Amino acid sequence: MNFPLCSRQFPSPRFGQTLRAVTAISLLAISLLVHGEQPLHVLLTNDDGFDAPGITAMREALVNAGYKVSVAAPREQQSGSSMKVTLGAIEVEQTSERFWIIDGTPADSVSFALLKLLPNSRPDIVISGINFGQNLGTNTNLSGTVGAAIMATQFSVPAIAVSVGLDLAESGATPVRFPSTMAAFAPAADFTAKVLRQLELSREPTSSLLPASSVLNINYPAIPREAIKGVRMARVAQVGGFVPNYLEGDVPGKYTATLVHGAPEDSSRADPDIALFSDGYITISVLDGDLNANGADNNQLKARIEQFFSNPVK
Repeated sequence: MNFPLCSRQFPSPRFGQTLRAVTAISLLAISLLVHGEQPLHVLLTNDDGFDAPGITAMREALVNAGYKVSVAAPREQQSGSSMKVTLGAIEVEQTSERFWIIDGTPADSVSFALLKLLPNSRPDIVISGINFGQNLGTNTNLSGTVGAAIMATQFSVPAIAVSVGLDLAESGATPVRFPSTMAAFAPAADFTAKVLRQLELSREPTSSLLPASSVLNINYPAIPREAIKGVRMARVAQVGGFVPNYLEGDVPGKYTATLVHGAPEDSSRADPDIALFSDGYITISVLDGDLNANGADNNQLKARIEQFFSNPVK
């Protein structure tokens, strides 16, 4: 999920030198050995727009890792769009081989790509990001980045959502806004490529990279690589990483919506993602795009409702 305060104000990305060609060739060779004749095909999208620095860094890392990459991403920033779909006209522009700009939402980008652009070249996985700002806790439901990943699962394609942290205190930094976030894009992209490689190497032959309807939600802190404490599997907290703040203007009834950092603590569950992320860990949460609730509490709820049909309330 992105936010108005960083709307389309990305500085030109500077991510260092591209890996040597021989490295890419070696990684491609590994991929070919693992999966036979073809490397994995990745469909890449985001919610910050097709030219945002996060998706640029992610594409570079995936190409350097030897993967076949197709891009279908929104023309404009689509912050907080969740799984919104567009009804009516949608314009699509192809700018180069396997690169399309979609006048729509992140979810539109994924569904259009799978149905119209790549019907005969189905991707093995969708990667959404890298997003400009963390997608943690209850904010996950609002995220266009996560929404695009969940849309992929509706077509039985596994997906990974990737986000880098955002420190609101850096909004006024010069000459580059949010310098910590900008600096973290490249290492976050490299980390994601390694996660994808692990999924590729560890899966059973002929099986999917992820279980059906599962999405990995990766959040990478905006801190130097050497300051990262490690990687933790995390549960989604029941609090928001960001919370809205409404500022009253001079005109009655007119407000300006901004964001502030939410409370990191969530005592309702072990290993909440917000607390671990705030402590300097890369967090990975497994989300379920199936939409069917499971667990003892929900089974009890199901039994309570079923009682209505056998013994209706009068």
